[in-house]
Amino acid sequence: MTASELEAGNRVASRSGEGMGRLHGGRVVLVVLLWLALVQAAAALDVQRPLAQLHHTAWRVQDGAPGQITALAQTTDGYLWLATQIGLYRFDGVQFERYEPPAGEALPATSVSALHASPDGGLWVGFRYGAVSHIDGSRLSHYGQAQGLPSGTVFSFARDADGRLWAATFTGLVYLQGGRWHALGPRWQYPGRQARTVFVDAEGTLWVASEQGVAFLPRGGTQFQRVRARVGRISQIAQGPDGAIWIAEADGAVRALPVPGRPTHARTLPLASAGLLFDRDGALWATTLGDGLYRWTGEAASPFEGFRQRKGLTSDYALPLLEDREGTLWIGSSRGLDRFRHANVVLAPLPDGAHDFAIVAEEGAAVLVGSRNRPLLRLKGGRQETLPLAPPLTAAYRDPTGMVWLGGPKGIWTLRDGTLAPGVPLPVSRYSGVQAITRTSDGSVWVSLNTPGLHRLQDGRWTHLRDLPGTREGASPLTLLPGADGRVWMGFAHNQIASMREGRLQVFGLPQGLDVGNVSALQQGRAGLWIGGERGLARMRGDRIQTLRAQADSPLRGISGIVETANGDLWLNGARGIVRIPAASIEAMFAGTSAAAYDLFDFLDGLPGVPAQFRPIPTALQAGDGRLWFATTSGVVTIDPDRIQRNPLPPPVSIHSLSVDGRPYRLEAGQLRLPAGARNLQIGYAALSLAIPERVRFRYRLEGYDQEWQEAGTRRVAYYTNPGPGDYVFRVLAANNDGVWNETGARIAFSIAPRYYQTTWFAAACVTAAAALLWVAYLLRLRRVSRQIHDRLQERHRERERIVRELHDTLLQSVQGLILRFHAVARSLGPGAPARDALDAVLERADDVMVEARDRVLDLRATARGGCLADMFARMAAELEAGPELSIRVSEEGNRMPIDPIVQDELLQIGREAMLNACRHAGARHIGIAIEQNAAYLAVSVHDDGRGIDPDVLDRGGREGHWGLAGMRERAARIGARLDIASGPGEGTRVEVQVPAAVAYRPRTAWWRRRMGRHRA
Repeated sequence: MTASELEAGNRVASRSGEGMGRLHGGRVVLVVLLWLALVQAAAALDVQRPLAQLHHTAWRVQDGAPGQITALAQTTDGYLWLATQIGLYRFDGVQFERYEPPAGEALPATSVSALHASPDGGLWVGFRYGAVSHIDGSRLSHYGQAQGLPSGTVFSFARDADGRLWAATFTGLVYLQGGRWHALGPRWQYPGRQARTVFVDAEGTLWVASEQGVAFLPRGGTQFQRVRARVGRISQIAQGPDGAIWIAEADGAVRALPVPGRPTHARTLPLASAGLLFDRDGALWATTLGDGLYRWTGEAASPFEGFRQRKGLTSDYALPLLEDREGTLWIGSSRGLDRFRHANVVLAPLPDGAHDFAIVAEEGAAVLVGSRNRPLLRLKGGRQETLPLAPPLTAAYRDPTGMVWLGGPKGIWTLRDGTLAPGVPLPVSRYSGVQAITRTSDGSVWVSLNTPGLHRLQDGRWTHLRDLPGTREGASPLTLLPGADGRVWMGFAHNQIASMREGRLQVFGLPQGLDVGNVSALQQGRAGLWIGGERGLARMRGDRIQTLRAQADSPLRGISGIVETANGDLWLNGARGIVRIPAASIEAMFAGTSAAAYDLFDFLDGLPGVPAQFRPIPTALQAGDGRLWFATTSGVVTIDPDRIQRNPLPPPVSIHSLSVDGRPYRLEAGQLRLPAGARNLQIGYAALSLAIPERVRFRYRLEGYDQEWQEAGTRRVAYYTNPGPGDYVFRVLAANNDGVWNETGARIAFSIAPRYYQTTWFAAACVTAAAALLWVAYLLRLRRVSRQIHDRLQERHRERERIVRELHDTLLQSVQGLILRFHAVARSLGPGAPARDALDAVLERADDVMVEARDRVLDLRATARGGCLADMFARMAAELEAGPELSIRVSEEGNRMPIDPIVQDELLQIGREAMLNACRHAGARHIGIAIEQNAAYLAVSVHDDGRGIDPDVLDRGGREGHWGLAGMRERAARIGARLDIASGPGEGTRVEVQVPAAVAYRPRTAWWRRRMGRHRA
């Protein structure tokens, strides 16, 4: 889009005519006004500079650029669009991308012939052989013969002041209205059957070129008027800043069209041209069909300045021209794409092949440049003058009197008022380069050669100071600087500087805080002495040195030139480029309270090579006109600190790609839904600052994942690994080459579906399953413990039966045998024997013991055989009831289940002990025994209304010498039961024992085991 088209768009009122429905005129005007405001705020190309001093970049086919570019356009999102014969491309300043239509759609043709960016952000695309498409984000619309478009090639588009879109085609001029293209009828009085180009000027007049000449349609008019001028095949029309109409002829020249009432010019470019453009500074640019690129600044006396392939243009066969919103000029050619932009760093015109430059300022704006292989040059006002001093020159210095000193292996020369004095030979016979020169107020000239020590030239005689006490042996200064107080400052290798006054030398180094490595730059500043070196920057105030140590990749390394300007800004010529540190940032930087704030000018600004680190130095100076000059090994550049242009336009930001695990997804409106299990996300984004895209910086954040913004630097892809299911919003911000941020940026929302094991119901199921497993584990553990207790009880039960058998079969039988024998002895004594009565008494007692023992064995047998627990407690209660003053009641609850004999015996003993305690010690009158059986436990409770148990006795576990309570607890522990004893003085006592069902009841054989047993049987 040309500048004239942009101005014409300022008066757009309304009309969609673009197949997108009607767009309110106010919106269009607002969009265009915003666009124009941004464009006018951007920097332009300086017409005072020759083309060689503009920054030129070329993208050739081998660099990925498409060839045979036929049209250029920039949409409001900042993308540069390229029409080619092999398709449509877009460019973000870094990468060329072929346009791919939405899924299921295709462009009507491959060869693109015309482009037009509309104010609402859309792009109109014209094709050869009659077709037009409109791209609006992800929407694509097509127009052909069915929509009224003729079948001929579309050459160009233009939008008039009323918002109507015109198209110049091989078969005539058409306009779009109501979603259809309309051809011109006889009432329009259009001259010709073709339209080769169409253009709208600043006044809203529509200009068109046909095979019969040029015609125009005034704003609001309905009839074309012909221009009575002989013309050739016109390929482009443009309007100059003075209102003149210019044409580019494919078979003629670039010239102003003689139109009544319009200015005309005698200046012409007699070359076949296909591209024409006036930039915002009024300079005329023209491409030619075989002779490269030309520019005319608009001054009548100035010629067309050319730039051809031999100077770096991609091709001499160039076609479209475009000035983008940042003031950058783009040229499409048959072999690639070219860009011209403003550069704050201006390359000085020096002879080809010159290298290693020694620079020094003369009076005024002139600068002298010496080199190793070219004669001495004087640069002034963009011109160069050769002086009669042969190379090599390795050192240059201008003393306070204005005398210029020049040194090289062949001697020392002086230059004053343009007069070069004969040289003074060096004081050494062998080849020696002059490293540094300075002069003190006493008239002594101090010279450092590549020999140890320092040489002084005074009254035409050389003196050699071989020994410099305190410096390294054999050292010679790398740089010299005169002090205001008459001293000489010297910078050495290996972290040393020294000052000498009246023959006394004072050395400073690491102990005093100097840590910059080899000292290659010294400069007296307002606040002290600046010291630059290979590892950083230092400042000396009095005898105190502060060092700003730089990291390996810092631009503050390799400093060999320092300039402090009048406003206090510090300029450094370093290994990574030219650095400007604002005066306001210097103190904070040395105090460590803030990071280094600086501007960097490097190869992206046109800086050639790197500054010398050894010779010639210093590599920076300020000329009398305030311009700064910097020398590198490959060239000399200048910067005007008062005319540094900034880019005020925040870059438009877009997100152009999203891929998941290598699969790309089309970005559409709304929220994207990504599949479950998405692991590797790659999000591609761009910022459309096309001036210096290499300096565009990004930061991004994935809301829902990142806690803070991620600094991405210049990287244009964000990577995320396994973010997990959920809803996310990816946001990206960008800053242009001068650090102006687009704080709105771009965003895209998407969600990742969960896998089945990442869902809430699955988590709940897992929790439930885990709880069930724990419960099963608990039951299994309980069963195992119960089985162990049962096994121990069964073992005790078998041991008890064995004891019963042994007692019955051995002890009782033996005792019975003894009793029988004693009976026999008693009968043998006779009735009246003295011992007979005593022996009968003993035998009666023995019979009682025998009965008691047999009863006990019978009781053990009965317990082992099992029985009803309630009946056993009832018999026990009947034995204890001695009168009406004591009543014992037994109650039973639940269904009777077979009880393990050992458990039953232990429960009987615990209950018997509780009843005996109630009778003997508590004086109880009522005792209740409650038995409860259920599927969970077996419980036996004995409660009475006696005196109760002293709490201290309960706390101690029983009275001394009494083991009832302790015995009950031991019996309960043996069967895995819980024993609770509750009592208080005068409140009675309650003893409750509870046995888990798994222990209390006899285990039953599982149904499947019983069935298997029957099958085996």
